[in-house]
Amino acid sequence: MIKKYLPTLIITALLTVLPIAFGLFLWSRLPDPMPSHFNSAGEADGFTSKAFVVFALPAAMLLVHIVCAAVTLMDPKRKNIDGKPFLMVLWICPAMSILVNGMVYAYALGKKINITTCVLIGCGILFIILGNYLPKCGQNYSIGIKTPWALNDEDNWRATHRFGGKVFVAVGVITVILAFIVTSSSVLFWVYFALMILASATPMVYSYIYYLRHGKKED
Repeated sequence: MIKKYLPTLIITALLTVLPIAFGLFLWSRLPDPMPSHFNSAGEADGFTSKAFVVFALPAAMLLVHIVCAAVTLMDPKRKNIDGKPFLMVLWICPAMSILVNGMVYAYALGKKINITTCVLIGCGILFIILGNYLPKCGQNYSIGIKTPWALNDEDNWRATHRFGGKVFVAVGVITVILAFIVTSSSVLFWVYFALMILASATPMVYSYIYYLRHGKKED
C-alpha cells in the first residue's frame, strides 16, 4: 500500500511545508514577533517570534501529517481504507497548513481578514468533504466513527457511517452559511463549538441505538 501512495505522500508532505517558502519570500516584510494565537473574536492575543511561525508551525503540521499517514498504513484493516478515504487523509494536513499559515501571514501584513470566520468556513468545507467520504470507509481502527458497537458489527458500521456522513454534511453546510450571516465572531465560534458536539455525539448515540435494536454480532 505504501508503494502505491508514496508519490502522493511525498507531494503532500512538500505542500505541507510550502508555507516555509512563502515565509522566506515575505521575510523582510513580516513583523517580528508575529501573531500565533487568536481569540474567538478573530483577534490576535498571542505572539511569538517570526522564525517560530515561519518554520515551526509548518514543521509541526508535517509531523502530524506523517503520524496520520503512518497510523493509517499500519492499521490491521488498512485494506478497508484503501483508495479515496486514504487520499483524503493525505490531503487534509497540506490543505490546513497552507490555509492557516496563509491567513497568519496575511494578518501579520495588515490585511483585514477575520481569522475566525475564515477558519470556520474552511472547517465547514472539511466537514462536507468528510461527510461524503465516511460512508465509503470500511471497518478500520484509524478513520471513522469507531464505536465498539460499530467495530464489532459491519452492519452497524455501515449504518452509523451513512448516518454520520449526513450529519457531517449538514453541520458543514450550516457552518459555512453561518460564517456569512453571523456578524459576531464570538457568537459564531460558540455556535460552531455546539455543532462540533452535535456532529461528534449523534453518530455515537445512533450506533448505540442500532446496537440495542439489532444486537451485537459476535466475530
